[in-house]
Amino acid sequence: MVPGGRAGIGTLPPDLAVLPELNEELLLETLLSRFREQKIYTYIGDILIAINPFCSLPLYEKSVSEMYKNHDKSLLPPHIFAVAARAYEAMRGRWTTGPQNQCIVISGESGSGKTESTKLLLRQMMELCPGNSQLEQQILQVNPLLEAFGNAQTLINDNSSRFGKYIQLRFSD
Repeated sequence: MVPGGRAGIGTLPPDLAVLPELNEELLLETLLSRFREQKIYTYIGDILIAINPFCSLPLYEKSVSEMYKNHDKSLLPPHIFAVAARAYEAMRGRWTTGPQNQCIVISGESGSGKTESTKLLLRQMMELCPGNSQLEQQILQVNPLLEAFGNAQTLINDNSSRFGKYIQLRFSD
């Protein structure tokens, strides 16, 4: 039995879509159990759920970035870097379907880590693009400028966005 959970959950699957039954109770129990093991990312099919740990975890170092860049993502734990890599590969047409436009939606409550997730996603996308270190810096420097307009201090977050963000990247050969 998983700590705090019920019998039958067994191992904590990285993709909840493989469970024979998925209901709200099982979803929440599994996410909580994975979170307690510092597994903040969980898939449900193509959806990545991220739970803000409110502390630093060794998940974003260069070695981790490289791991998601150069290996079969299905053999690695769920991660925001895997989402970036899949989107980049699909956009570049590295699969049989040819190049496909991609859309990634990052959603959550105030303080849930949307801004940080966006930065990590953009950073990994730039890692996947050869020779774009200056472009990466330009893209990442835009975010503080956007945040200067309309953010507010809340009980949870000193720099809470009061608006949605839309970022469009266009790549060409």
